[in-house]
Amino acid sequence: MIAVQTIDRVLSALDALTDTNPDFEKAVDFYEELLPLLYGARPTLDGLTLNRDWAKAKLSEGVPLLWGEFASPDAVGTEPNIELFMTLCRLATEGGSDSAEVLMRTFLAGGLDLKLTLTHALCLDRSALSETARSLDVDLALLESVARYTLSPMAWSYSYAFSQALDFKDWGRGYCPVCGDWPILSELQGRDKVRRLRCGRCGAGWKFSRLQCLWCNNTNKKELSFLYDPAVVTRRVDVCDYCHGYIKTFITFDPLDAELLAVHDLETMALDHTATHAGYKRPFRQPLQQ
Repeated sequence: MIAVQTIDRVLSALDALTDTNPDFEKAVDFYEELLPLLYGARPTLDGLTLNRDWAKAKLSEGVPLLWGEFASPDAVGTEPNIELFMTLCRLATEGGSDSAEVLMRTFLAGGLDLKLTLTHALCLDRSALSETARSLDVDLALLESVARYTLSPMAWSYSYAFSQALDFKDWGRGYCPVCGDWPILSELQGRDKVRRLRCGRCGAGWKFSRLQCLWCNNTNKKELSFLYDPAVVTRRVDVCDYCHGYIKTFITFDPLDAELLAVHDLETMALDHTATHAGYKRPFRQPLQQ
């Protein structure tokens, strides 16, 4: 559970967004309901403890630390996670999502194995989630988003614990070493502009080469560039002309606060529009097949 002071700081940052960007009001309203739910959650951590030899072995094989560590869906589909999933579905339903309403009704009627669905979501098993969405006739993106947000409090807790003991300096992959999700943004940190990717699900940060595409590992300098607004020198979009992937990049001195990553992502939506208008995208890749 994140401190009340932190939640207040996030809400203040969201309010400031609407002051400068009135067009964000609807999105900000959604986040002002969503983020306190996530930050106020009390995740159940199922006895997974850090062993350095175990962590080193997994990371050397490119396997995120949380993957394969839960013996059964019960360990992921805990009562707090199920309650949070249903609350998020209610919130989305109130926002006009028919798919969210179907998910709630189906679960209450016993037609959705939510524990198994959350287990698939933890490991980014898109084929399994796609099959669930197809069988229920619901929007895949909505199912993925609700499941992802549901797992965030648990992922944050593990990420904080692991990041205190490990620096992930030899990870060198585009997906998160803790939870396996893809980064929401990247940073060029400090005087030396060291590149660090930041996970949107668990908040972890890890070093990554500045001259490499995180999506396809392309290192051809001629195919790697960035888009930027000359009036805003602290933010840009790194792009790859091989896979046409992109990621937003922030020039920072200190790491961005994990709890504010969603706010920073929201406030830079103009960069997403710039990238997509230029033909770039955030391509999905199955992490272990990167």
